[in-house]
Amino acid sequence: MLGVEPEIIESAHAAKRRPEMFALPGAFGFSSEESLRKLVREAADQLCQVVDGNLDFIVRVAESDDDMDKFLLLVNFVLASARRSFDDLRAANQRLETDLTTARQLQENLLPQTLEHGPNLQIGAKFVPARTVGGDFFDFLRYEHRGLYAGILADVSGKGAAAAIYAALASGMVRWLVQEELMPNEMLSKLNRSLFNRAPEGQFVAMSYFTWDDENRLLQISNSGLPEPLLCRDGNIRVLAAHGLPLGLFSNSAYETMQVQCVPGDTLLFYTDGIVDSVDPGGTEFGTGRLAEVVLHSCESDAAEIVDSVISNVHEYCRCEFNVDDQTVLAMRVL
Repeated sequence: MLGVEPEIIESAHAAKRRPEMFALPGAFGFSSEESLRKLVREAADQLCQVVDGNLDFIVRVAESDDDMDKFLLLVNFVLASARRSFDDLRAANQRLETDLTTARQLQENLLPQTLEHGPNLQIGAKFVPARTVGGDFFDFLRYEHRGLYAGILADVSGKGAAAAIYAALASGMVRWLVQEELMPNEMLSKLNRSLFNRAPEGQFVAMSYFTWDDENRLLQISNSGLPEPLLCRDGNIRVLAAHGLPLGLFSNSAYETMQVQCVPGDTLLFYTDGIVDSVDPGGTEFGTGRLAEVVLHSCESDAAEIVDSVISNVHEYCRCEFNVDDQTVLAMRVL
């Protein structure tokens, strides 16, 4: 008899008491080649259940045969080992799911629950990660002394837990530098130098940073790799050509500030590339053109409704269960 575990031998001999066991009928004093082939076919059919993930059965025979008994005991030993391995894997996966759920809750808590805004501005934002956690983040803060508001939309390279950790680092740096009340180009330049010295090799951050003068309805924008923002005014869509290199790649990158004098009724949309890069089942991207149409048809709504309209239109277009990339939208309505 093979050197198998006692529990396996006991399981094989106690098979008659187990309703989930599968019997191979017949004795093994084979009277013909056809009988042997029939037995092999029946054994193969039962063992195919392993392919379907059913490991909770024990193969047995009606009457013992030395050679076949050794073979079946070996099969049962393999199945028992597989059960233990799957149990260990299931437990490890459960621990991972628990950790990721906790990380997701932490990331949601790090994002602003409400966005402060002045009497001449309405603002809304939403983040939809591709996985349990993601690398996009946004914020809208107030310069205490200068009276300006500061907005941030960022997309860290990569996805999942690694991107989320890097996003937390970048977000913390932004909040620390906000105290200096810098202009947008100054903020990106300083943040770029800090990230260049700390970022993992090859990692970068694409970011739009802007200030809002609520009294004068003046927007100043600097961009470092995110898609160009959209401005909807008087029934027309304008692309705001704000460009710049992503943060953390080059130590001496310089950034420019674009100034936009807004008027009541303007709608501005900032978004990460997970919006326009989303594809339908045929592989066609959602694109900036479709996004502009969504904004054009919803620009009279409030900021939160505009954000929801963009997200829902993208998901309806893609018809996918999971996003390929993180998706974040920030909308501003000038009052």
